[in-house]
Amino acid sequence: MIRAILAISLMFCGYAQAESLKDSVPNVAVVGEASEDVAPDRATLRFGVVTERPTAAAAAADNAAAIKAILDDLKTMGVADEDMQTQQLSLAPVTTEDRDAKGKVKTTTAYRASNMLAIRVKPVEKASDIVGRVLDKGANSLEGVDYDNSALDEKRDELRAKAVKDAERRARIYAEAAGLRLARVIEIRPSEGYSPVARSFDAPIAMAAAPAPGGTSVPLRPGVQHVSERVSVIWALAR
Repeated sequence: MIRAILAISLMFCGYAQAESLKDSVPNVAVVGEASEDVAPDRATLRFGVVTERPTAAAAAADNAAAIKAILDDLKTMGVADEDMQTQQLSLAPVTTEDRDAKGKVKTTTAYRASNMLAIRVKPVEKASDIVGRVLDKGANSLEGVDYDNSALDEKRDELRAKAVKDAERRARIYAEAAGLRLARVIEIRPSEGYSPVARSFDAPIAMAAAPAPGGTSVPLRPGVQHVSERVSVIWALAR
């Protein structure tokens, strides 16, 4: 508890000192930026099986059999157990009403079972083949695909360092133009909204015009991820 209080006190003291320096010495505040397009090296596929049958037991059993066949086939393609996750499971009645020629309403109740999976695929080039295979094995619902890069954290760290260098370059331009030079750094503050998440381009699943011999062809385009970092830095100025 004492350590926590000490840490908080030091943090506020450092903040107060930085604020005091900003008020007491000439300074320049600039924003540095760095960005890069990164090619994804893995994909997450989201798909599943929806089964409708007259009874709940039949819907559940047939759906489970179809999902098991898909999971077994994914293992033969090199997808590990830890890269397969059930994300949604449901079983519910579905009621429909029809009218006969005399206008009499006939109500029919069936049961719909749904099992949705998320599969992580690496390398990303395997994603097209895997989507085709799961469709051939009985998947009838495609929810989408997400792309990612396994080294994204390291890339962000590189961009953070480049953003600071960019801020220094800009600050030096301003300082030298005013006949001054950069002194100590007063404050470094990452800008919210830039560092946590990389912006990836949409990658919808598109069915091919004609299936390839022996299976369904599903062309996928991973595109790139646009990763950016931004930081605000305040330098003291000196003559």
